[in-house]
Amino acid sequence: MFEVASILLNLNLSTIPSSTVPNINKPIYIAHQVHTSQDVGATIHIDPNDRPVAGKKSRVWISLTKRGGMIIPYEKCNCRMEVRSLTDKSIKFTVSQSSSILDRYLSFPSMEVIFPQVGRYELRLIGSPKVEEEFQPFELTFTTDVSK
Repeated sequence: MFEVASILLNLNLSTIPSSTVPNINKPIYIAHQVHTSQDVGATIHIDPNDRPVAGKKSRVWISLTKRGGMIIPYEKCNCRMEVRSLTDKSIKFTVSQSSSILDRYLSFPSMEVIFPQVGRYELRLIGSPKVEEEFQPFELTFTTDVSK
């Protein structure tokens, strides 16, 4: 069974002193997609602000959790991401995992992606456990619009 949901977070940061976070006068709105497959759930975020720009580097963050809320660290997952354009069928590529400091400390995988042109893209994360019985193999598909 495959579930799709959208979460909209309204983070009101007015209680944080302005000296610690500059230029925050309004709530911040962040939209994330949440998908599940087998016993794995994933939340995706794309920098900047879930609005990637064609030809520029975007960082795609994906948080994986096992049913019950336990985080699945990427070092326990054989994961790969395939990206294909839904606008131009000739554009398709695979993204390898990043080894940035944030990934290692937070266990949230991120991948650097450069979307070559404006349009709608599908990001498919395919994963299986490195150790049997950690979680079931999964396939999760997200979509995003890329602007210029």
